[in-house]
Amino acid sequence: MNSLDDFNAALDSGLLATYSCEHATSLLNYFADHVDNDIQTDLFYELMARYAYISKHLEVLVAEKVKALTASQTATIHALVKAAEARDDDTGAHVERTASYCKLIAQQLWTNGLYKDIVDEHYAEQIAMASPLHDVGKIGIPDAILLKPGRLEKDEFAVMKTHATIGYDTLSGVEGLTPENTFLKFGMEISQYHHEKWDGSGYMKGLAGEEIPLSARIMALADVYDALRSKRIYKEPFTHDRTVEIITEGRGSHFDPVIVDVFLANHQQFNAIFERLSKV
Repeated sequence: MNSLDDFNAALDSGLLATYSCEHATSLLNYFADHVDNDIQTDLFYELMARYAYISKHLEVLVAEKVKALTASQTATIHALVKAAEARDDDTGAHVERTASYCKLIAQQLWTNGLYKDIVDEHYAEQIAMASPLHDVGKIGIPDAILLKPGRLEKDEFAVMKTHATIGYDTLSGVEGLTPENTFLKFGMEISQYHHEKWDGSGYMKGLAGEEIPLSARIMALADVYDALRSKRIYKEPFTHDRTVEIITEGRGSHFDPVIVDVFLANHQQFNAIFERLSKV
């Protein structure tokens, strides 16, 4: 008698009645244990199926909530940065355009396997979110300097340069409350180092080459491209072609050569972003 079906057949036929009491009890306990195991196994699989179903829908729900929170966070940051930059009417959609340039460069780095020890599939979104913080420190620069309609004097430029430190200090204070926040870490790198130059002649630290965080090297080119293309109180806008020439001239001195090469391969997309996101 090897199965529950055999046991039921014996029970139906009266065969079980011919067994000794001890033998019958042993058989009953044996099959009772097997029935319990079958029930428990069935219950386990049912619970696992339900767990998988709930987990799947929970993941979707969490993803939707995170997406909504991220969108809200990004919108808030853009609003705050634009409020700070509203002191200078010529900045227009600068933060949106530079975010798009940075995202484009990072996507191309990822696609082409460049700086693959740093750039992963999330990098483009991270730098696009953090890039609006690059000039947040300008909120601490006096209007007389920030809005001066002409070239700054040496002492005025020294004050202007401190916006990089002001921005970093502001963000580092917040980052101390949320030390695992990747977004703020990107923002701190970009705000402090996006005026560094590949050859070490930039500010505030005088870093050179790959000493400069990659996020800041990307932002450096994006910021310069947009500044050259834009009208400022102290200058008229440059054409796209002339801007491309200036950036090419800065390859290996001002800018990371790899990033310049990515820019040159995609410069028409830069122009399209500028035209699409420029203030009408």
